[in-house]
Amino acid sequence: MKSITFRYYDVDYTGLTSSTSLVGRMIGKLSSTASDRLMPLNKVESDKSDLISDFDNVNNGKMLAGTYLRIVNSKEVPIITEDMLKQNQFKVSTINPHAKDKEKTCLDYFYFCLSDDKLIVTLDSRSSIGRFETYVNWLLNTKDSGEEISFTPTVDKEKISASEIKKITIENTFDLKVGEKTTASDSLQSKLYNLSGDVLNSLFSATDSLKELMDANICSANLVIKFSKPRSMNEDEYKRKTAGTILKHLDNPDGIRFQANGKKIIGSQALKTEVVEVDCDDNGVVSEQAVYQQMIKKLIRG
Repeated sequence: MKSITFRYYDVDYTGLTSSTSLVGRMIGKLSSTASDRLMPLNKVESDKSDLISDFDNVNNGKMLAGTYLRIVNSKEVPIITEDMLKQNQFKVSTINPHAKDKEKTCLDYFYFCLSDDKLIVTLDSRSSIGRFETYVNWLLNTKDSGEEISFTPTVDKEKISASEIKKITIENTFDLKVGEKTTASDSLQSKLYNLSGDVLNSLFSATDSLKELMDANICSANLVIKFSKPRSMNEDEYKRKTAGTILKHLDNPDGIRFQANGKKIIGSQALKTEVVEVDCDDNGVVSEQAVYQQMIKKLIRG
């Protein structure tokens, strides 16, 4: 047996124009060959691509379980062969199991299970769900339809209720970018920290040593955000617009603290995760079907 961590997300839609379910549309796109759904990471020629390589249509389109790869193109070591890409799908276990570590062209992979409103992944906590989000929107060509499909971390209601959140404190865990302008590519984290830095800058405008004070840990800033749920808004919507959205954009979830009705917890504790045991072989390689079935079971149970 092997321990795997499941991470939970809520599915959000903006500008939805299709009456077909999200899973139904995904299954339709996945009927192509693997090469047709290979997404280069950049518009210019890139040596890296993302791909859903293997998948199961669950319960007549109610759910989709699959494997998501990030691969490196290699002419010298064609671990993922052209014949494999001409197929409709292939499994991770078929990617040259005898290759040496330095030769493997599958950089990493994770398993996922998707319904129209929930997503479970085995993605490492240090990696962003944005890569899968980008791939789904690319595969469904939502740019042309004006839609956007996004995945927001699910807040564990057993740890903290979203409707009870009164305050979120974002801590200064690294040097503030005092005086620097933010760009469209900056993370929400950087923008919020810049905001704190700008406030301090205005308070200490008479001195030129603010940066030195911060560097010496004499002076620091936390951004405190207070919340109040409107009566007309249900808890699920409130949750997506507060804790989950902020956690999605922060690189370090432990740099944020939630306060709700006397409870104080750090960001990583608020995320819904679950460690499960799955079957594996003598070499420690997990059974993909075992992972899929565990995920499906979790989604069905809600």
